[in-house]
Amino acid sequence: METLDLQPQLPKGIAPKLLVAQVRNTAPFLLDSAEKEAPFVEFLKAAEQGSEEFDHASYFRLCVSAHWATVATFVPTDVDVHIRQKLWQGGLPNTTLLKMVETTLESLTWPVEGVTTRWVRSPATGELVCGHQGEWFSIAVAAYGALKRREPQAAGELAEAILREMHREAQIYEDCKKARDKIALLKAATVLAHNLGDLDRVMDAWNISDDDPLKTRAYKAGHQPSALFGSTLFEAGEVNKQWMAIENHRHYQLRAPRALRRNRDLLLPISPFLDQWGSLIARHPSLKPEEVGEVAEALIIGWEKTPGSFGYPRALRGIEENFPGGQRALLDYLPASKGRILKAGPLRSLCIIPRERFEKQFAQGALHQV
Repeated sequence: METLDLQPQLPKGIAPKLLVAQVRNTAPFLLDSAEKEAPFVEFLKAAEQGSEEFDHASYFRLCVSAHWATVATFVPTDVDVHIRQKLWQGGLPNTTLLKMVETTLESLTWPVEGVTTRWVRSPATGELVCGHQGEWFSIAVAAYGALKRREPQAAGELAEAILREMHREAQIYEDCKKARDKIALLKAATVLAHNLGDLDRVMDAWNISDDDPLKTRAYKAGHQPSALFGSTLFEAGEVNKQWMAIENHRHYQLRAPRALRRNRDLLLPISPFLDQWGSLIARHPSLKPEEVGEVAEALIIGWEKTPGSFGYPRALRGIEENFPGGQRALLDYLPASKGRILKAGPLRSLCIIPRERFEKQFAQGALHQV
């Protein structure tokens, strides 16, 4: 017999006001915007204004909204474990769980162009794939794990939605391949590998059995060819592992320059293709010269910590080419020790390569195996 939700209580976790404050800390441009934003941003605005009352299901929606708003920023909110596990409590009534499923399915349709630049579009259809779909996979799998025995019909709908999304992403990769768009193909490989990794990790966390009908079709799809997806997802995983994984880490060093949180224009794209982003940093009207220097310093430190990577040198080249006065002026805003690293040595040899030549050589080398 189902337990009645007579006195719904919020689970232990981040208080709603604190969670919204964390969103404001990392993405103030979202909450300050007077324009009509995506549904999850409007929900966060209402929460900040105190016009929302929270029960368990609406608190879950708040956590998902905060995650969607910040997961591609430099300091994401730390709600992963809540939306992927803790909030899917076994003692909840089915009505509450089904409301959470509604939010989960709806979130796949939320527009995300305003909160991320880490995406790629199909050259054939214009459809977009980005890391948010991986975050969605992780929540959808959690919902599936929580409901497959209690609400098998809802669990079945979730499974179908997961497989549809996997097929959609595989098709975008194939569209990029057919168009011979090498840069788009590399970006797609990165996004798909991230997304499938999220799916696998949450299946493991929920101990989904090996004979489960969803697991037999979706699990480790990026690790070997399958009857359902052919070699597409496996190929994307291999391309990412060999060439792109080193470039697309958590970018911890870029958390230090707080000025990067000021404007959605400054969100980091998929690395190593960061020349244009560096150019934007150098001339963005919201950044002072000393703040551009802070970004450049963080990039130098980040490159030192990720040997063998190319993204941060590409961003530094973009900054040097567009900063008023060029490298010589930029050095005035860097510590002497970092200036020496930028002026000569291995980092310099990477920064001097023109963008067109770098991207052509990188793409040709990476896609030699495809």
